[in-house]
Amino acid sequence: MFGKNKRTAATTTAIPTAQPSDQYRLKATGQRVTLLDDFGDGAVRVAMDSNNVLREGIIRARDITPA
Repeated sequence: MFGKNKRTAATTTAIPTAQPSDQYRLKATGQRVTLLDDFGDGAVRVAMDSNNVLREGIIRARDITPA
């Protein structure tokens, strides 16, 4: 009756944050990108934020370095 409140807080769906191991930089420009998927054949899918617009693209894995 007068104990602790057993109700849990409502969870909201939030955009998952990138893990530090997912952060890379483009070798050519130095722009930070997030690794989304590795296709295994030397191609990777990355996301980048430029001018507050999220863009995705497929590039070669050799074109990025760990951030």
